[in-house]
Order: sequence, then structure tokens, then C-alpha cells
Amino acid sequence: MFTLDDLKSAQQEIYKHMPQTPQYNWPLLSKRVGAEVWVKHENHTPTGAFKIRGGLLHLSP
Repeated sequence: MFTLDDLKSAQQEIYKHMPQTPQYNWPLLSKRVGAEVWVKHENHTPTGAFKIRGGLLHLSP
């Protein structure tokens, strides 16, 4: 299992190469489900997918 420090370290390494994924609030969906809903659009990242993060982390020193 990884620690919180491991997670923060991985985040810093990934963000050197790739921006954070945009998150958008969806008011109509929030109203429909009765809770605040935020959606991450992975298709808005430079690669169009989230899988690149794992590859970056795996290849990092």
C-alpha cells in the first residue's frame, strides 16, 4: 500500500508533464440527483485519456 507522501510525490511528478484534468460542475445533473455533481473530462487532457498518468509514474526515476 502507498502512503499519503507517496501520493503527493506521484502527483508532483505527473504534474511536471501533464496539467490537471479540468473539473466542471453540472447544475442540472446536480438538481436531478439531489447532490452536487462534478465531472472530470479526461478527453480534455492533451492525450485524451487518464492512462498516461500511470505510464508517466511508472517511467519516472
